[in-house]
Amino acid sequence: MQTVSVIGTLPAGVTKGTVVALVRAACAAARQKGGGAISVRVTSDAAVRALNRAHRGKDKVTDVLSFGYAHDGASMLPPAVRKATAAAKAEAPIGDIVIALPQVRRQAKQIGRSAKAEFALMVVHGTLHLLGYDHESLKDETRMFRLQQDVLIKEGFF
Repeated sequence: MQTVSVIGTLPAGVTKGTVVALVRAACAAARQKGGGAISVRVTSDAAVRALNRAHRGKDKVTDVLSFGYAHDGASMLPPAVRKATAAAKAEAPIGDIVIALPQVRRQAKQIGRSAKAEFALMVVHGTLHLLGYDHESLKDETRMFRLQQDVLIKEGFF
């Protein structure tokens, strides 16, 4: 079973228990064997933009970033962020998910979805990225998006 830490202010209607359930449901759907530690950090547009610029070379805000851990357990996150997320890392670390809540709220409004549902999507999406899923090809995108939709339906978000 995964150890999940949640850092930051969550959107209305979302609890830490909700986030833990979403991460674990995504891991189960992806057939993640064994345990591992995942942190979910909810933060500002500016913080995510800085991480996106530093790690992906994209100087813009995005909704969610996933930082997997290297084989030696070292996080890809900068030390200042890593220090705040280290508390739940007693198990082998899987990685960190960083979500820009203001961006999630804007996206939700644009597509007519609740911020709660859009945030849930980001948690599941970020978790799947940590587990090796991506959407670089149409085949991979179809597989990943189908899996995240299945998780969100099962968890009552879609």
